[in-house]
Amino acid sequence: MQRFLFLLSAACLIGCGSSSSDTDPSTLPSQDAAPDTIHPDADASTDTSIDTSPDAKLDAIDAAAEDALEEPALQCPDPNPDPNAKTEVLADLSADLKNQNRFYDFPFPSDLRLTSAGTPEIAGFPHSLLNKVVADLLLLVPERKFFPVIPVAWFRFTDALPDLENASDNVIPAEPSSSVLLIDTDENSPDRGKLYPTVVSTPKPDGLYVPANLLTVAARPGFILAPGRKYAFLVMRSFKDGAGRQLKPAATMETLLKGEVPVDAKGQAAHQLYMPLIDTLTASGICPNQVAAATVFTTGDQVQATEKLSSDVMKQYSITIDSLALDPDDGATHERYCELHATVTYPQFQEGKPPFNTYGRFDMGTSGLPKWQRDEQAPIVLTIPKQPMPAGGYPLLVYFHGSGGRSGAVVDRGVWHHETDANNCPDHALDTWDGKTGCNTKGLGPAHYHSFHGFATAGSALPLNPERYPGAKETEYLNLLNLSAFRDTFRQGIIEQRLFIQALRELQIPPSALAGCTGPSLPAGETAYHFQEAPVLAQGQSMGGMYTNTVGAVEPRIQAVIPTGAGGYWSYFILKGNQVPGGATTLSLVLGTKGTLTFMHPAMHLLELAWEAAEPIVYMPRLAHRPLPGHPVRAIYEPVGQGDSYFPTPVYDAVSLAYGHRQAGDPIWPEMQDALKLGGLEGILPYPVKQDVKSVQGGAPYTGVIVQYAGDGIYDPHAIYTQLDAVKYQYGCFAATFLKNGVATVPAPAPLGTPCPE
Repeated sequence: MQRFLFLLSAACLIGCGSSSSDTDPSTLPSQDAAPDTIHPDADASTDTSIDTSPDAKLDAIDAAAEDALEEPALQCPDPNPDPNAKTEVLADLSADLKNQNRFYDFPFPSDLRLTSAGTPEIAGFPHSLLNKVVADLLLLVPERKFFPVIPVAWFRFTDALPDLENASDNVIPAEPSSSVLLIDTDENSPDRGKLYPTVVSTPKPDGLYVPANLLTVAARPGFILAPGRKYAFLVMRSFKDGAGRQLKPAATMETLLKGEVPVDAKGQAAHQLYMPLIDTLTASGICPNQVAAATVFTTGDQVQATEKLSSDVMKQYSITIDSLALDPDDGATHERYCELHATVTYPQFQEGKPPFNTYGRFDMGTSGLPKWQRDEQAPIVLTIPKQPMPAGGYPLLVYFHGSGGRSGAVVDRGVWHHETDANNCPDHALDTWDGKTGCNTKGLGPAHYHSFHGFATAGSALPLNPERYPGAKETEYLNLLNLSAFRDTFRQGIIEQRLFIQALRELQIPPSALAGCTGPSLPAGETAYHFQEAPVLAQGQSMGGMYTNTVGAVEPRIQAVIPTGAGGYWSYFILKGNQVPGGATTLSLVLGTKGTLTFMHPAMHLLELAWEAAEPIVYMPRLAHRPLPGHPVRAIYEPVGQGDSYFPTPVYDAVSLAYGHRQAGDPIWPEMQDALKLGGLEGILPYPVKQDVKSVQGGAPYTGVIVQYAGDGIYDPHAIYTQLDAVKYQYGCFAATFLKNGVATVPAPAPLGTPCPE
């Protein structure tokens, strides 16, 4: 019945609409758009001539059904194949895909390549048995369910393909006439039939990961698929092979796309998997007999899995904030706040010892919880505004420091200036940029600007920072000797920060702890300083921006976020930024491959298969666009800098799509608008910005905005949050307006101290 109704509605759309060749991709609905339906009672209150009785409604439905059946169905004449066509996809249902020599004998990903437990069958993934880094990554894949929401497809063909090794930045539009398609095929999806832009590459054979004639396909970076849905990658006959000939469907593929059952032990399962694809294509005006290769797969939900894991740990563990005292250096002398230092002790779940040159994974017990390995103490910093405590407590913003940062970053990451005397610098350390030494201004970090609006702030040392692992390098969390540890280093950090937020909720600060720091005072009836139950806001820089996105998406008390210098999509940006010295060359050596690396290369996509639970870009849409059940639709302000040394502009273009943001402010680079147009989010919003986008969860409006900036010419544009007063003013007002009325407003840049518009 469900299939009948779907095809029935599609028949009307095809018969009454324009042909597929005339489709304007700009008119396709985005995931933010409301469905193209009219409520039966939509006009009843204004047009009394409409009969809204139940019988009349049923008559109208019957009439519409009869009209739809009379419309011409999609006509798919027998294809007129190229008589010279011979190149076809490998699609052997009986292939032993656990054999490295046969791994590419059927397209990947596919639900036909799942184990009985719903995990990807990856045993046959080609790799050197001597490469322990890759072997350890492969061990992580069976610990996840289904396939990534940032999937990459691999199709191997029988003959040469066009040379597209360096074509991964060329976007193939989401149009029915395109030669490569990605389509939502899920029978229960409100977006069934929706197409997504794709990119492709034909990597050179390397004798290990990449066989001859391999086509790699992915969604254009930034398009994050919905979890728990079925999708399909399609390669059409029109794609053409290396000789310019049409592609030829393999016999098995042709049988499946006719709706027939292949003669194979997996034939019935394959038939059931492909039938909804046929219905979806037909309803979308795409002839199944024009498809040369297709693979159908289900996306998993690693964000939900991480939320459950961390919530389960929180039921078993708690922490306390100990040794609370004013910072003896300058805790009482800041202009706007008192600075307190303390410690917490976090349970550790990673096997081995930091920095995890070996081990580093959670040992999951039979209860589904990671086994406790040891405890680790971490310093924390709290700031209390020099203002009377409001009834209910001070509003709280939790701050996550960046790579190589410290717990006091919320206090001491002020504007970077040229300096030659380390004694004038936080932690007595100089930095170098553009050949000149300098450091941040002590005491003028984000806490200075948030305390102006009455916020208390809190920051904790994150895993593998220099306070917890002395001598830690800036990117100590990314151990090239043991890439498998990365996932659980970040999951450990997410668990810790949720425990920290819970401890802050319960913290009672005695007045004696603030003795000597004037300004704070208690309302009548209160005996201790404390924080409001809600809302909690979160902010973080660089790696801390990644934690802002990941913790923000799984901690329901966080209701608004400010990620700065925050990128995502590791397999994509790690090839474009400077996180790894030597970039792609170094990664090629670590992974044991050669040729041009793209994020679609099998060795690179293995990172996403293994790391997705710690992949920031898949958490971005879960903040507000598609939040977890029972979670708030969170407001988001993200400033981004041109010339950022960590995240080039294409990464921020992808990030803007992943969040579902709109853009405001003066455009600094135009390519972001090109990206946003693909998602139906183009155009520059006027200031002030608020409630500019809608969540797919109930259509709730929220503030979700990205603003481009050029650097100040003094320091790395990665750090515009410290360098530009415009950014400080905007993030301060964003937080203050959300606190005041629950609606975050991003104002036009203005001098600090300018009243915030609402």
